[in-house]
Amino acid sequence: MKLLFILSWILGLQPLHEAGYRGEGITIAVIDCGFFGADSAAFFPQDQIVGIYDLIEEEYRSYEITAQSYDNHGTLCMSTMLYESDELHGTAPEAKYILIRTEDLDNEYRGEIDRLAKGIRLADELGADIISISLGYSVFDVPDAIIKFEELDGSSSAAKAATEAARHNRLVCIAAGNEGNKTEYKNITIPGDADSVLTVGAVKEDSTATSFTSYGPIAVDRPKPEISSLGVKIPVFDPVMRGVRTGNGTSFATPMVAGMAACLWQALPHLTAMQLREKIIQSGHLYPNHDIRIGYGIPDAWKIYLSEKKETGLYDLPDLHQREKVLINGQLYIIIDGVRYLPTGQKAG
Repeated sequence: MKLLFILSWILGLQPLHEAGYRGEGITIAVIDCGFFGADSAAFFPQDQIVGIYDLIEEEYRSYEITAQSYDNHGTLCMSTMLYESDELHGTAPEAKYILIRTEDLDNEYRGEIDRLAKGIRLADELGADIISISLGYSVFDVPDAIIKFEELDGSSSAAKAATEAARHNRLVCIAAGNEGNKTEYKNITIPGDADSVLTVGAVKEDSTATSFTSYGPIAVDRPKPEISSLGVKIPVFDPVMRGVRTGNGTSFATPMVAGMAACLWQALPHLTAMQLREKIIQSGHLYPNHDIRIGYGIPDAWKIYLSEKKETGLYDLPDLHQREKVLINGQLYIIIDGVRYLPTGQKAG
């Protein structure tokens, strides 16, 4: 399944790509664990990867970031935005990328929250326009160590760093977490509780919540998550397999949204990060209603673009193909030229 379908049917992004808005001029920082294979020119255009930083090894520029082939989660996440071939079209294939490793796969301890905060501050200092974080903390290796609900108030070092970056005109996208079907912990993970960010949940192809996407609310009066994107059967490029496969998780829903935002920001550069964030939220297919698992729903890049063109009188913006999203008995459909389609692209009977 090509990401082309997801762009067209789920995020409304394909029209922006067709109009030439593919993330050029936008820098996205991806904060994750390993980026095995990211330094291969055979897989990714190296001129678009403008920095790789390993905060575990304290190497601030290392093109051999993680020698272990299994440590490639960051590469998989990046591929949803950058990789482009006949099989897979990323959401922002012309953006620049900064890769920052903060997560140690071999251990899970609270100190990693502080290292993530350091990575967020680094992305901010390096001038990333968008920060995509597919990490979250809930349960740790120490017996009985777990994030308590009252801690989900945006007060952790990583959540504070994310909010601070947002105040510096960075759009911060954070995975909500994959805890929804667990017994010990089901909530949004840290730092998804941060203020002024986009916390991203995961939906199935029918636009309903996946079994694994984490639950809101959090300990303070802030709707969480804010939005969602497709989180099942996501095409990713796996450098170990040297090919495209599919993956599940809010980890992949999040960078898809980040890439969508990059294309929108290229098309609408007059917007601030907070304005763009608000428009993404308001374009959700459930808005103004909020769900504790998928937030305000699936955002729509085409809807945002068209609305901004109408509201601001920016009539020099190119016209995009007509598409409309409708909810019928709880099912999301896309209407194109009067024909009703399912989010997966099939005609609805």
